[in-house]
Amino acid sequence: MQPSPFTPICQSCGMPMKADKDFGTNQDKTINQEYCTHCYQAGQYTAPDITLDQMTKGCVGIMTQFGVPEMQAKQQMETLLPTLKRWKR
Repeated sequence: MQPSPFTPICQSCGMPMKADKDFGTNQDKTINQEYCTHCYQAGQYTAPDITLDQMTKGCVGIMTQFGVPEMQAKQQMETLLPTLKRWKR
């Protein structure tokens, strides 16, 4: 399922953020509009040293748990993640 074009996605992992609980937090505990709660808390990345390859593998693992075929998930993540703010070069 593709997120709506109006649903923000995490700029680290690509997770659709639909509810307040999905959003990460800034250092002052306000909602961060760019990153999800799994990737960003209290103004810092939860895994500051993770590589793009490690993020891809982790996201693929989660997507397969939701029924997305592994090859499809891998292709989607290899296409999407490099375009996100955290990984753009």
